[in-house]
Amino acid sequence: MIEWLHPGLIYIFGALLIPFLKGKWQKAYMLLLPVLAFINLQYMSTGVFWRIPFLEYALVFGRVDKLSLVFAYIFVIASFLMTIYALHVERSGEHVAAFLYVGSTLGVVFAGDLFTLSIFWEIMAISSMLLIGYRGTKAAFEAGLRYIMVHILGGTCLLGGIIMHVQATGSIAFNVIGLNDLGSYFILTGFLINAAVPPLHAWLADAYPEATITGAVFLTAFTTKSAVYVLIRGFPGVEILIWLGAIMAVYGVVFAVLENDIRRLLAYHIISQVGYMVCGVGIGTAMALNGASAHAFCHILYKALLFMGAGAIIEVTGRSKFTELGGLYKYMPLTFWLYMIGAFSISGFPLFNGFVSKTMIIEGAALSHLPIIWLLLEGASIGTFLHTGLK
Repeated sequence: MIEWLHPGLIYIFGALLIPFLKGKWQKAYMLLLPVLAFINLQYMSTGVFWRIPFLEYALVFGRVDKLSLVFAYIFVIASFLMTIYALHVERSGEHVAAFLYVGSTLGVVFAGDLFTLSIFWEIMAISSMLLIGYRGTKAAFEAGLRYIMVHILGGTCLLGGIIMHVQATGSIAFNVIGLNDLGSYFILTGFLINAAVPPLHAWLADAYPEATITGAVFLTAFTTKSAVYVLIRGFPGVEILIWLGAIMAVYGVVFAVLENDIRRLLAYHIISQVGYMVCGVGIGTAMALNGASAHAFCHILYKALLFMGAGAIIEVTGRSKFTELGGLYKYMPLTFWLYMIGAFSISGFPLFNGFVSKTMIIEGAALSHLPIIWLLLEGASIGTFLHTGLK
């Protein structure tokens, strides 16, 4: 049994060796790390591991249960697929940033206390910022700077909220927090910034389109979905999340309608899709919470596929504006059909994975007697297909 081996550390410490390897050895090594992490997950048993004394408290780096394992599995699977997509990248620093990003996200997932959570939260912000800056353009540098400033604000809200919450409750345990003290509102705000909830959302649509081709694919999976995870863990059934999520779902689609850049359009649809998850967390029933988790799982897969397709288009044509693209299905048929699989999935089309997870959340709204929320979520789903697949 190797349940004591933290999967996040496989990525974090493993990333440090990447610059010292070259060519095929480096590529093989980068593919090996997610495989080792996945094998490790197979042997992890539920429980609490990696306790480290801190003042009068105990930091918990390994709280393992069904929820953390669900998110850990999809994060590891996604990292393997994304690493394959990124094997052509020659900059070792970009690979290091990506693996630190994945490792810190797994640290968030397995954090059993609020201080451990905040440590990995900050590593996640810094490493993801590097994936934007490595593009090397002025626009990318400026977008990365704005990105990290927003996340510094979010991290400050989170840490300040944690300190106030600990003073009020005497506990650093990361369980259901609710909105019971001032600190909990600050913690929620920190989480909502990472979830890109309007009006705290501009960083996502601003930064993701400016990231490197492969960096953008990594970004789609981890920051917002780790935010969904901590919301499920800390704030299930908080009513304001229902309306914030429904607004997100519609808001993202509306702005996608107006967008002419393929990656910016997909970025707005991240906001929309995360809205479904946030809404499910707010509804708080078993159906809705399971739907939020399932939709996070599915979203990582189809959104990565969409960004991979968009990256391939940009790499081949050098263009990202829809008005400059046309007839690509003739010249890039495989990319076209793979992209359409992602488009059908994000739209919740029957027989595709997004259909199941979206239906669970929408059905959760119906069973909770929320007809307006149900209508908003259904409408956003229709709009998603019209402006992801057909545009």
